[in-house]
Amino acid sequence: MISRVAVLGAGTMGSQIAGLMADRGIRCDLFDLKIDENPNELAQTAIDRLRVLKPAPVSDSNSLRLITPANFEDDLGRLANADWVIEAVSEDLSIKQSIWKRAAQHVRPDAIISTNTSGIPVSLIASVLPLELRSRFLGAHFCNPPRYLPLLELISTVDTDHRVAKIVSQVAASKLARGVVPAHDVSNFIANTIGAFALMAIIHAAEEFGLGPDQVDSITGPIMGRPVSATFRTLDVVGIDVFVAVADNSRKVSTSEKEAQILEVPDYMRELVKRGWTGQKAGQGFYRRIKTDQGREILTLDLETLEYKPRLGSEFSIPTNSTKISDPYKKIELLSSLEGVVGDFVWRILSQMMVYSSEKLGLIADNIVSIDRAMRWGYAWELGPFETWDAIGVNQSLPRLNLDGLNVPEWVADIGEKGGSFYKDGSNGKLQAALSGNYVPVDVATIPE
Repeated sequence: MISRVAVLGAGTMGSQIAGLMADRGIRCDLFDLKIDENPNELAQTAIDRLRVLKPAPVSDSNSLRLITPANFEDDLGRLANADWVIEAVSEDLSIKQSIWKRAAQHVRPDAIISTNTSGIPVSLIASVLPLELRSRFLGAHFCNPPRYLPLLELISTVDTDHRVAKIVSQVAASKLARGVVPAHDVSNFIANTIGAFALMAIIHAAEEFGLGPDQVDSITGPIMGRPVSATFRTLDVVGIDVFVAVADNSRKVSTSEKEAQILEVPDYMRELVKRGWTGQKAGQGFYRRIKTDQGREILTLDLETLEYKPRLGSEFSIPTNSTKISDPYKKIELLSSLEGVVGDFVWRILSQMMVYSSEKLGLIADNIVSIDRAMRWGYAWELGPFETWDAIGVNQSLPRLNLDGLNVPEWVADIGEKGGSFYKDGSNGKLQAALSGNYVPVDVATIPE
């Protein structure tokens, strides 16, 4: 069905998407700008980088032989060979529109064409395409790094042929081992809408509680059911500049002053971008690795002075058994009920994230399971927002939320007052709460849970 793919843009995401395709046995042309002395140098360098990148973006580096370097000046004619053309150039609407104006002249009329934008509404990008191609165009948002984060957000426009979306969904699930989640065509879609807010809530809470990056990461990592990269290390991996752009996109379309305040990026983060301290790709961000006489040492950034210093590590009273709890529901239940800094910090960040997610239902996704899956598959959380809320207890949380001035939507309040939960078992399988006040079936996941 899909035997050859073309990826437009050989940056961090474009090259790793090409690597994912090659790792699955799909031939791929990887395009980037032309270099006069060596026309395909940028694309070839990106392919070579995949061989040494950590964590490894492919399971077998020999598969990279399936990727052919190309450039936008000489090789666009090769797009006619592609069954699927994926654009992954810079997160800039004008740049994306420009490349699609050129690519549209070469793609086959039966090819699938998509954008990997992480937050620009797909309909805006599609507006420059000929009408006959818009039915073949959709958003197919892979997450970074694609080998390890299986989410594929599928975003259709009003013009997208549902059969095209179905083909991409089937190929992504069966051939690429993606967890496919349909998202609405709004800025940042599902994962980055919730993810940007959740990360910004943590960043502001860190300032409120006077915690440094390493202290925050000691709380918001595995003991909370989140990746070992936790918060600030995750930002270093993603790219601080990339995250700032995502947060700014979310803030532009925020619907309340409180939401806008949470999404306001601190000045120190903009200063890091200005200095070029954008994280792992720049060699320094919130963390910096240095050589010492004793070997390599990882320093952490002082958020007030922007100077690097030795990590403080965890100075908190966290129950030792929390690290041994495998049940993610019990982890959240324990941490959110602790007294002291850790419990207060965890409650602060989770309560804001849960309420915000409930407010976005219907705007970014049709159902709660799509939001939960997007966060589990795209951000590697063990529990999504509504699963987290069930772990804490909807009814038990309402008095504390009221004390904090966090007003929940009426449909959530109704669940809590009835002593209910967001998910429950039905006679024919799992059910999920809906905006209508009823419970509806949870569809079978496209990849194993």
